[in-house]
Amino acid sequence: MKINLEQIFKELEAWRAERKITPKSQRQGYIINIMQELGELAAALRDYEKFSKNDCPYCEIDKQIAEHEIIDALCDIAVFTINAGADIRDEYKPLSIDTTNTFSDLNCLLLYTSTFDFKKILLNCAVLCEHYGYNFEIAMLETIKEISSNTGTYDEARKKWYKADYEKARIKD
Repeated sequence: MKINLEQIFKELEAWRAERKITPKSQRQGYIINIMQELGELAAALRDYEKFSKNDCPYCEIDKQIAEHEIIDALCDIAVFTINAGADIRDEYKPLSIDTTNTFSDLNCLLLYTSTFDFKKILLNCAVLCEHYGYNFEIAMLETIKEISSNTGTYDEARKKWYKADYEKARIKD
């Protein structure tokens, strides 16, 4: 699988500029944000496993919801990673992905290093998206649409927020 992060980088660059966010400011809260997303990822994985084992009429719908939550958490991790490492953009050309990476690789990269390897974290997110049958680039663009529509307020503007449609990113057989 090959991914091209150029459009994703451009979209997030515009998002950061609009909100006056810098890579340095994103690095300061990086581990806290990632830990929160790993918690959401763990909950989604638990639900996915539970609904994959059950044979009930509504389990397939619940399994799909859990899949979307997995993809959402992975994409959020990727957004935080790109935003924190945005000043190393030149390193990101179209990348070949090694699909043998696992969740444990992602956890090790995030939890047991003092300096984060942003490229490896992104690659792991992409591999895991593909593992669950989703195109990473399309899923990321959906995530960016969602975060771009978020005004940060919980008033009437919330009704206008875009909800990422991860079905658009599902890889068709």
